[in-house]
Amino acid sequence: SWLMQRGLKFFPVVGWAERGGGNAIGHGNSVPRFHITWGTGPGVLEPFVQRVREAQKRGLISFKFRHRVNELARTGAVVTGVRGDILQPSAVERGHKSAREISGDFELHAQAVIVASGGIGANHQLVRENWPKRLGAAPKRMITGVPDHVDGRMLAIAEQAGGSIINRDRMWHYVEGIKNWAPVWTDHAIRILPGPSSLWLDARGRRLPVPLFPGFDTLATLSHI
Repeated sequence: SWLMQRGLKFFPVVGWAERGGGNAIGHGNSVPRFHITWGTGPGVLEPFVQRVREAQKRGLISFKFRHRVNELARTGAVVTGVRGDILQPSAVERGHKSAREISGDFELHAQAVIVASGGIGANHQLVRENWPKRLGAAPKRMITGVPDHVDGRMLAIAEQAGGSIINRDRMWHYVEGIKNWAPVWTDHAIRILPGPSSLWLDARGRRLPVPLFPGFDTLATLSHI
């Protein structure tokens, strides 16, 4: 209700592609959590962007765009800030790969430091290194559902500062991906959202076995394929 009060609208069907095991007790989410929103990703962000922009106007938040963290600064055993490079300005559109030329460096300090750097999906090498053994060998060819900056580089940086990285192999890979005919980022993939009565076939034209229905259990489908 809090989100809806701020203009976010949900498609009235909840997906459960991450159940991981065919039922609620398998290796995955015990309840459906895949919500499709009107406006997709930008629609989800908009209410929060507005609030953050308002906080910026009141002097509560400062943005440091084009600042790339290379190190978590520590005082003893406590993380007290960040150090890194200032990248040259870039005018590329959202999602496109931007230049990485360095124009300077920076160091910032804070009472608390939170790392919220996203996943590893655009770093295929890191994906393969952390590929779940239960799924067999990683595919030789992959396409990418996230922009180039989702490269997982902050995981190693956090670990070097004493952070504990858990559940490295907990990844969701969706088999409904196709290559974008007009790519925005490297190896840009688009995920097809299948209807409830789709005919789901493998590369040889054979129907996938129960319960590998479209949007039902993506990891089991991936393992089967």
